[in-house]
Amino acid sequence: MEALQPHSSLKQLVVDGYPGGRFASWFHSLTNIVNLILSHCDRCQHLPPLDHLPFLKSLEVSGLRNLEHISEDMVKDFASDEMMSAASPSTTFFPSLESLRLSHCPNLKGWWRNVTASASASSFPCLSALSIWNCPNLTSMPLYPNLDILGLVESSWKVLPSSFVLSKLKSLIIFSVEDIEYVPEEWIGNLTLLQELKILSCPNLVSLPDQGMGRLISLQRLEISNCPKLASLPELFRCLISLRELQIRNWPKLASLPEGMGNLKTLQFLLIEDCPNLASLPEGLRCLASLNFLLIKDCPILKQRCQKETGEDWSKIAHIPELFIFWCVFLTNFFLLH
Repeated sequence: MEALQPHSSLKQLVVDGYPGGRFASWFHSLTNIVNLILSHCDRCQHLPPLDHLPFLKSLEVSGLRNLEHISEDMVKDFASDEMMSAASPSTTFFPSLESLRLSHCPNLKGWWRNVTASASASSFPCLSALSIWNCPNLTSMPLYPNLDILGLVESSWKVLPSSFVLSKLKSLIIFSVEDIEYVPEEWIGNLTLLQELKILSCPNLVSLPDQGMGRLISLQRLEISNCPKLASLPELFRCLISLRELQIRNWPKLASLPEGMGNLKTLQFLLIEDCPNLASLPEGLRCLASLNFLLIKDCPILKQRCQKETGEDWSKIAHIPELFIFWCVFLTNFFLLH
């Protein structure tokens, strides 16, 4: 790799399966690079200096199994005046980076090996999309104050910052995060611009924040699935005044839905699946004139209560145009795909 001489105008580079222990020194000269992917470079323990690259918009680091830190420390990253003058007169941390994906780096612990005061205060000024996938030991990151989309998958909850840093977030997906038990009220309560929230397969999540959930006034899509310790939706769930789509899957402890669901005047799509102890539907469903799709699957008690004309809950849902209540997995897939 060291013997290569990349063109000075190179804009996209993919390094896949590189077997060396260190990346080439010419990485700092890639001053026009826009998209960079580094994958399956198993022996590399840290990355080349990338912080200063003025036009880098997309960075993906995937499958670097021995990577423990992205770089040694901030001092080394900005040590060379020659390096900086070749790139940009500015020392802004990743000045143009918009998309960052870190995936399948099981030993990654943090951004810098030696965290200094200046390093810990660093932030991505333009980062709008961040995905952290299967990095279970990653517990610290530079700040990302302008983030729109955040995906945390098979990683640690500890990597997320305090709430004020995420105040511009619009989409949040949390999947298979085992160390999350409670979502802090003050953390989620500041996400007033959040439009999509998915919490999936978090086996130790015990409860959802009441006050915090009530402040999600921009939330349009909510899915909470496969969280077996959850037993109820918070009372202030009724304050989700913009909610259009709600999906609840695999809640074995769920016995009832909030009566305040009648306040969800914008709700159009409701899916309830595999909730064997859900005993009835709330009266408030009668008031949801916008609700045009209801699917109930693998909820044996509801199946009986929602029998057409004769079921105890039938009058609550009879006004819904597209109504599907059944047990068969094949039929569920058919209706969802058509």
